[in-house]
Parts: sequence; structure tokens; C-alpha cells
Amino acid sequence: PGNTTGGMNINTIVPRTARMRLPLACILALSSLLALAAQGHEPRLRSVSGLTEETADLVVRGKIAGGSPLLFDLAAVSSLPARRFTCIDPWDGKEHGFEGVLLSDLMAAVGIDAAATRITVLARNKYSIPIKRSDYERYGYILAWKMDGHLFAAQESTRNRAVFSVAIDFAGNKALDPNIFKHQLVWQAKYITAE
Repeated sequence: PGNTTGGMNINTIVPRTARMRLPLACILALSSLLALAAQGHEPRLRSVSGLTEETADLVVRGKIAGGSPLLFDLAAVSSLPARRFTCIDPWDGKEHGFEGVLLSDLMAAVGIDAAATRITVLARNKYSIPIKRSDYERYGYILAWKMDGHLFAAQESTRNRAVFSVAIDFAGNKALDPNIFKHQLVWQAKYITAE
């Protein structure tokens, strides 16, 4: 009791031998910080200064920590741990390798509200689609910035995908029908709204 914070346990963060050397006040402070992080009160990924909604590569808004939109460039988003997979892209029928951040990691990093049940991804070309939180968390959707080892903007064949595109690992999730879920593969992803 008192060591568990929103599913995180201080025992997993600070080994027992180290806790024995830490003053009680330090342990309590660490527990409080973990509790705040677990509740989504403090985003780990902050807006990049100097960006506007027009110049940002990605804008995350809605039910997130602080309530104000967060503005990111490619460098900020790609600083998060990357996930890679290879699967058939249902739009061209070819196998491609995708690299990006798990949508669940991105949304946790901006402090998504526990009550948010979905996100809506809006593309630069105004295409928009809602994605259930349970789906992107369960099936490991990523916000990709690379295909076949190259940034989307670096190759003529993928420039129409812009800086970010939603990608789904259909090879790793056989239960997903690509013909149904391919509409969630948003190219030119610019805005993500937590709802």
C-alpha cells in the first residue's frame, strides 16, 4: 500500500536495495510523480517552440494534458521509440516496411485523457476518420514516417504520403481485414484529435 501509482509500482522503478538508501521523502516524491504521469497530467512530449499550426508537421489536440494543441515537427515525433514492421499495403498490394511511433505511445506522451475513447486523424487533404482507442492500442497502429527505410518526403513515389501516415501491421494482426481497415491508413496525417 502506498507504493502503487496508477498501475505502476515503485518496486519496479527503484530496486529494494536502492530504496533502503533513499530517504522516505524521496520515495514519496517519486511515488507522487509516477501518479501524476500515470494520470496523464504532465505530457512527456512538449510542443516545439517557434511552430504554428500551419508550419507544424503534426498537431495533437483535444482531450490531452493541458487542453491546448501541441505542435510537433518530424524530429520531435521521431525522438519517441520507433516500431517497425513489414506487411502488404492494401492500397498498392505490395509488401513494404514501415517505421514510426506506436499511436498508443504518442498519445500517452501527450497525456491523453483516460476518458478519451477515440482519436480522429485529419489529413492535409481534409480526409478524416475516427479510430477507436481500443483498436489502435490493441493492434499496435503506428504513425509512420518511413516506408522501406526512407522518409516519405525523401522519395518521389511516397511524397504523396507527406510527413506522417497511419500504418497498421496486417501481417501481425491476421484478425484485421485489410479491406475494412485500410480506410484508417491516413496519408498526409496532420491533426490528431483525442475525443
